[in-house]
Amino acid sequence: MWTKTSQQEQIDVKAKNVTKIDVNVKSVTKVEACYLEQVTCPNNTTIVVLNRDRLFHQGDVLTVRVEARDGKGRPKKYGGDFLRARLISSDRSTQASSAGHVTDHNNGTYTVQFPLYWTGGVSIKIQLVHPSEAVNVLQRVREVPNKRVFSCSFVDEKKNATNTTQCFSSANTSLLPHQQCDFSKPEVNGTWICEKPDKLACSAISRCRWDSKKSTAKVLGLASEEEKKLFQRPYLEEELEVDPKEPIHVLEAEPRTSQHLPACTWDKSATLGHWSGKVWTSSVCNVRVFTQNDIRRCLANKTVYMQGDSTIRQWGLRLEKEVPLNYDNNTMNSKGLSIGDNGQWNISVRYRFHHFPVQGGVWIIFNDFRYVVDELDANPGGPNTVIVLSLWAHFTAEPLELIRSRLYAIRGAIHRLKRRAPGTRVFVRTGTTREHKRRKLEFYLLASDWLAYQITEVIREMFRADPDVVVLDTWGMSVCQPGKDNVHPDQTMVDSQLNMLLSHICPEEEL
Repeated sequence: MWTKTSQQEQIDVKAKNVTKIDVNVKSVTKVEACYLEQVTCPNNTTIVVLNRDRLFHQGDVLTVRVEARDGKGRPKKYGGDFLRARLISSDRSTQASSAGHVTDHNNGTYTVQFPLYWTGGVSIKIQLVHPSEAVNVLQRVREVPNKRVFSCSFVDEKKNATNTTQCFSSANTSLLPHQQCDFSKPEVNGTWICEKPDKLACSAISRCRWDSKKSTAKVLGLASEEEKKLFQRPYLEEELEVDPKEPIHVLEAEPRTSQHLPACTWDKSATLGHWSGKVWTSSVCNVRVFTQNDIRRCLANKTVYMQGDSTIRQWGLRLEKEVPLNYDNNTMNSKGLSIGDNGQWNISVRYRFHHFPVQGGVWIIFNDFRYVVDELDANPGGPNTVIVLSLWAHFTAEPLELIRSRLYAIRGAIHRLKRRAPGTRVFVRTGTTREHKRRKLEFYLLASDWLAYQITEVIREMFRADPDVVVLDTWGMSVCQPGKDNVHPDQTMVDSQLNMLLSHICPEEEL
């Protein structure tokens, strides 16, 4: 999955000069026969390495063509399959991996380009995560509003009265104005509407939660029995691999040159690169490995504001151990606001969860949550202020326009902040892959990687050309991460994500 960059334009140029040479392909494991005739069949889909007989050198681009075929072996005439492409080292001592850049030609064929970052043997791994027919189901279901069930309780202690009603993250036309408590905030493009409780004021709202059982029942009713088959084997997360009997060997570049990457600045995103062992190495700018002392020196006299979901809270928890930070127990819990300080280095880290919809099964205090726009407008900013935003994991189940409109309002608030405090540094991170493990159908309908990738695409589109924002694109590094996919990845992934952030805050020459 990729977007155009200067490096990728170079990849495109190199790809034009390749010649097709067929190779034998086979599945990593024997997959089951496809029984839905017109659906993309992984057992019939073919992989062709272009220019297979040439000598590959470090710095070249390995290009692969994928031709999707249906259950009868017929070439597909349209695209839309969701593929995951990785290149991994076949030498265990190297422990290297990178993501392939997939181009959908919308005719059943796909080009996958792998920049060759290291020498030695490499293995191609391409996974059909979802056939296009399943993607169509995900896209249709996504656009259904209010398919998750939320409830909020209203409490009047004087009357000793409590009432719980259903709430909605999008407008509900079935409720008349007098039947609803509208907590929406149009100026931030935030919507939250609850059924009005009997005999209690809307201001009595207390706590809210997500009802997983009711949400599951509701979302499962949105897919037909035939559509549900698309989220079972052999159509779900099937791997294809080039015949291991003919490995591809990458030679040292000719002539050998030492590459000195520029510092990571506002116009040098660290998106492209590869894993070398347990360290993410950018091919665009110098992402340094920050020691504990480096982190303290980099963040000295700075305040770091983090707002979003629990995937960004992981960064704050990691910093808590490295700095370390002392948290004020009088602040709100981790679902609302956490404040940590280090007096020795004068470092402060503030974490706040984004506003609803928050997909948590426990009851959480409604008024503890604030919109990102409100926080940005209240932030004084300045050269010692760092702001990092992460909004994706709780929005995969929502219509795409909901997150797009909310990000649009956030972008406006960022521009206002930068005008009044030009030295403020603002970062927006993308989503990542998460654990699937052939989970239940409702998981895919609400949280498939395809849904997360679409949000990543919106973030790229919204901010890639914005001079006031650095996009920390963590998608590619998660696709090929050495650890297991998880919405809350392991320390290796979190440390490399923080290295990317810190390399932008403190370029090499500043330390």
